[in-house]
Amino acid sequence: MTDKRLKCLLSAAALVWIAACGTGSSNNETKSAELPESAPPKAAEPAEPKEAVELVIFSNTGDSQEGFNSIHGNIIRQKFPDYTFTYIQNKPGSTLPELIAQKQRIDLIYQNISYFYELGSSGNLLYDMTELVQTNKIDLGKFEPTLIDGIRNSGGGKLYGLPVTNVGFVMYYNKEIFDKFGVPYPKDGMYWDELTELAAKLTRKEGDKQYLGFATDLFALMNNPLSIPLLDPKTEKPTFTQDGWNKLLETFVLKPADNPAYKDRTAALKNIPYRFEFTNSQELAMFAFISKFPQAVPETLEKVNWDMAALPTFRDLPGVGTQTTPEIFGITSMASNKQAAMEVIHYLTTKEAQMMYSKKGLMPVINDPEVKQAFGTGSAFQNINWKAVYYNKPAPITVRTNYQLTVEGILRKHAVQLVLGNSDLNTALRTASEEAEKAVAELKR
Repeated sequence: MTDKRLKCLLSAAALVWIAACGTGSSNNETKSAELPESAPPKAAEPAEPKEAVELVIFSNTGDSQEGFNSIHGNIIRQKFPDYTFTYIQNKPGSTLPELIAQKQRIDLIYQNISYFYELGSSGNLLYDMTELVQTNKIDLGKFEPTLIDGIRNSGGGKLYGLPVTNVGFVMYYNKEIFDKFGVPYPKDGMYWDELTELAAKLTRKEGDKQYLGFATDLFALMNNPLSIPLLDPKTEKPTFTQDGWNKLLETFVLKPADNPAYKDRTAALKNIPYRFEFTNSQELAMFAFISKFPQAVPETLEKVNWDMAALPTFRDLPGVGTQTTPEIFGITSMASNKQAAMEVIHYLTTKEAQMMYSKKGLMPVINDPEVKQAFGTGSAFQNINWKAVYYNKPAPITVRTNYQLTVEGILRKHAVQLVLGNSDLNTALRTASEEAEKAVAELKR
């Protein structure tokens, strides 16, 4: 309940109490002196009806209506029962260009930091919330270090949104595959070279089933622990020929693929092994993926006897994990009731809401020990090493641009060609850089 609504209810209660006291008097003389019979009591004027609030939320995260409700929708509807919330999922018939053409109002957008700015700028929806944050007295110091700086840096100094939940990278592993081959489980604090050795022990064939030791979602490259952006924030030129990318691709892509079985699987999939090899066919022993995995698709992980460990780190950068990717809610430039939208975002960053997120196993964005301590305690998955999510220190968040998704797609394509042996590392990075520069130039026209 907002303060404004609470005051309205208290005022109404006070009027009822005063009326009850007056009509309940049995002293006729006092009543006559105070209120003559010729002047009957004046009825209280009815309060003006409050303006109905409807907030339309749009996202291209891929979250279904059910997924949105389970993570965000149920929380905000419970807190704001008098508000009407409409969630629009990005899909054919309701893409952002189609909605804008239909003159559909959108009040709030949400997406992770990597794609938030591309989404907002594509529809001219970005809105600087700095003044609203100040007037609503939101303490930006309560957030985890680097989050607000990361959002402001990517917004050119403007605050186009606030983080609501956070996402890190961890390593999921199938305990049954380790047990089958008598290999010890991975543990927190490993280095990448140790992981490579461990994965080699699990890349083997038994009967008709080919097991693979390790694979990673290439989103980890975009949020790499070296904090190298895809594009230089000043020039908007690709960074792929800079120092560091060789090391990243060698670690995340080439070393896991140093086996014919891995290359064969990539050729068959036309992509690097992904989460389906971990959950569906259960041929992948370890998979580096986002910390939100258990909440995003819980029904698929229920098939696996799994646990998690902290993502390995580089020996020359011990204890430093990948960058986190906060999920941002932002008020749009076309929002009809920006204050109401701000109240919703504000609530989602309060300790009360953050505690609900944390218990589910969604990383909170506020720096509160009690909230962190509750992480995963209310999850459907119990006896999981949830502390692995916080084991490493997150790397500083790099600046995201309006061309993130386009450039990322080019890098992913060349990573697959690397695995297949169709290109060497230096050639792949140079070609990816040339293609990305050309693609960005075309988008700017």
